[in-house]
Amino acid sequence: MTLIKTTLSALAVTGVLIAAVLGAAPASAEPPPPPAPVLGEVPPPNAPKKTAEFWNGEPVVWTSMWGGRWGVWKNGGFIPLTSNINTGGG
Repeated sequence: MTLIKTTLSALAVTGVLIAAVLGAAPASAEPPPPPAPVLGEVPPPNAPKKTAEFWNGEPVVWTSMWGGRWGVWKNGGFIPLTSNINTGGG
């Protein structure tokens, strides 16, 4: 009976140690999201004057989207700060 208790105790301790080692394995972190384009594009000659260097902590850049305008990249989205240079519209 003592041999059985000792064997079961040893197996229990071994199981706990294995579970602890497997549970303590380093978790792999998800890769960071791709960086937003912070440099922007080269503005055309007819582009309006740049509104500011930074807005809400983000650099103001030129994009040719929606006809071309100044704005900032925030959380993967573009926030326009000027209107369309071709139509003057939003």
